[in-house]
Amino acid sequence: MNAKRISKRQFLADVWGWLLVSPLVLGLLIFTLYPLLSSIVYSFYDKRMRIMEFVGWQNFRDIFSSEGGVVHQEFFHSLWVTFKYTVISVPLGMILGYLLATFLCARVKGNKFLLTLYYLPALIPAVVSGRVWADMLNEEYGVFNVLLTQGLGLNAISFTAPENLLWAYIWLGTFHVGGGSIIWSAGIRSVDRTYYEAASLDGANKFTQFVKITLPLTTPYIFYNLIMGMIGALQLFDGPYVLTGDSRGGADNALQTVVMCIYETMFQRDSSGLACAMAWVLCLIVGVLTLIIFRTNRWVHYADED
Repeated sequence: MNAKRISKRQFLADVWGWLLVSPLVLGLLIFTLYPLLSSIVYSFYDKRMRIMEFVGWQNFRDIFSSEGGVVHQEFFHSLWVTFKYTVISVPLGMILGYLLATFLCARVKGNKFLLTLYYLPALIPAVVSGRVWADMLNEEYGVFNVLLTQGLGLNAISFTAPENLLWAYIWLGTFHVGGGSIIWSAGIRSVDRTYYEAASLDGANKFTQFVKITLPLTTPYIFYNLIMGMIGALQLFDGPYVLTGDSRGGADNALQTVVMCIYETMFQRDSSGLACAMAWVLCLIVGVLTLIIFRTNRWVHYADED
């Protein structure tokens, strides 16, 4: 009798649990899984506003083959821009963020205030910061050129010129290392202080302690920031879009990333099928690069492996 009551009570608890999570599961199916599967199907169609014609692998051939013309050229140009931004900005941001966190974790007065101050830019939406940076980089009235021309008597620099735009955006990105610094700080503070005390007794200086203790024991945080930074850089869109004011990334498509190219194809050319194919190519690239990083993570030191 007691077993039946327990079984009935367990069944009701299971039903109640499924009822509680059902809105989340339903939302996941409708707003995530369905669009995901639909994009796979659409990538094999010539899908426009009122047209949906099956074309097989033609969208992918247009992307990868030179016969694709403008589609092929713009996609690989945007891919090259995205890779350059990723290869330069991700390591640079990680190094600056790590050094900043190391300094802020030192026992100096006001380090918590400074950590909060450096984190504030991460709270500002990219749409807002992009608009502000666009005004600051303006060749005529931007604050940087005003300082150069009126303050130092130098010639103005066209930061938005095709040859300078990508480098200007990478430079601007260095001011947004505060978000990563929070993670770096958590990792540095998690290192057991007894390691440093033992190293000091053995005569190790601060630099040696940093290289032999801090860096190895914070490699899981380095690994996490590397993965997330790479994925975020490859999916870059809002900052360049707002900075240049269009989905082509300024003159000569100088700052057009892959996601901006997908947006251009989807909304400006009304070619949803081709845009879905581009999106899945990007997804494959991100997946392969992530897998490579995961397969080469022998340099990551986890405390529970000791």
